[in-house]
Amino acid sequence: MAWQRPDDIYPAWKPLANRTREALELLNFGMPRCLPGEPEACGGNFAEHALGHLAALKAVVEYHIGHLGEGSAPMVEEIYTNTLAILHTESPCDQGHQPGGHQ
Repeated sequence: MAWQRPDDIYPAWKPLANRTREALELLNFGMPRCLPGEPEACGGNFAEHALGHLAALKAVVEYHIGHLGEGSAPMVEEIYTNTLAILHTESPCDQGHQPGGHQ
């Protein structure tokens, strides 16, 4: 069975799906225009699209970071760790859990 999250319970999925697709386009990696309500809608909900876009973003970012060379690893790790700490302590969540992880 495919992973699914109901869009009506988690309203943040629609803007996240849109913004992550826009981020991919800014990085020159286009995604199909198939969100719910678009002319070429594929049948997936906003949560599924957000998940797909986030996975594609991860791949695109890792690809670009890989081209910076091994010497960039300490800087990448420091920025990654600091950003994750900020997200875990300061980011509000509309999905039923508190900052810092899923409950």
